[in-house]
Amino acid sequence: MIRANRPSLNVLIVEDDPDQAELLAVALGRDGYRVAAVRDARGALHRLTLERFDAVICDVGLPGMRGDELLRHVRTWDRGLPFLMLTGETDVPTAVRAVQDGADEYLLKPATPGMVEKGLRHAIAQRARHTEQERAMAAANMAEVKAFLAGVQALVNSLESKDQYTKNHSKKVAACAVLMAKALPGMTKSQLREIRLGALLHDIGKIAVPEQILHKNGPLDADEWEIVKQHPLHSARIVEPLARAMPEVQRIVRHEHERWDGKGYPDGIAGTDIPLGSRLIMIADTYDAVCSRRAYRDAQPREVALEVMREGAGTQFDPGLVPVFEETYLEFPEHAS
Repeated sequence: MIRANRPSLNVLIVEDDPDQAELLAVALGRDGYRVAAVRDARGALHRLTLERFDAVICDVGLPGMRGDELLRHVRTWDRGLPFLMLTGETDVPTAVRAVQDGADEYLLKPATPGMVEKGLRHAIAQRARHTEQERAMAAANMAEVKAFLAGVQALVNSLESKDQYTKNHSKKVAACAVLMAKALPGMTKSQLREIRLGALLHDIGKIAVPEQILHKNGPLDADEWEIVKQHPLHSARIVEPLARAMPEVQRIVRHEHERWDGKGYPDGIAGTDIPLGSRLIMIADTYDAVCSRRAYRDAQPREVALEVMREGAGTQFDPGLVPVFEETYLEFPEHAS
């Protein structure tokens, strides 16, 4: 359990009343906290970007940006920072909204330094317990995910082993999609993991498509094509157990055949409504198809794939991602001719 008087705990006070700020700072300093104080939300945001704080004590009625608005800003990038709200406003809706926005404690003024310190200790301890619970839940979810993926990967291997022309297709698509994703600014490890998994599982729904259609030596008729176009929906259903822990993976596999111009399937969505991972997989999938040997043709050189991407930019492919492909495709895995 975190001790309230540990001197390593840094607290930011956001209070426009200098007397109140000084009173709290002196009292908390005596209790062993390291205290910094600012008078408005803008100053708070500046300090929070430059320094690490273990808790925030904030007045609601700040000049300019209110304290509850500051809280919402903070929660967009830090869900675990203990946040204590002080207010002279007694209306219940304000208090309820602050708690819903992520305030750990809500104290009415005038609050004595002792009350504030007690609330601060409670907020810090509560956040510590909550963080530990989240870690435990995440670990349990990941164990479930790993067990599920082991079984699904066996299905992928079974699907690809039946066709020498698509062997290791999903692994190659995943490698290409992740290389492009890494070239995009601001990508997180979590997003890269979701894109990789989405790519590995993007064709899993083909397990529900009859083999005589999948391996037909010739063009598909209209009815057969409609059956093939259902495979993203089958994929989304198969990966349903991942939806709780990694919902984006299910979205990625459902929409990996959507086109930038809205003429794809199964839902006909367009542009940035298509998940980023799906847009990357569309490019990586097409690259692998062009550069892999097929029953009816030899593998094509990378330069042919580059022309396909350029020609399809703005129709089949996201025009903002085609330049990313151009920057990275020479790093993609080699294909056997």
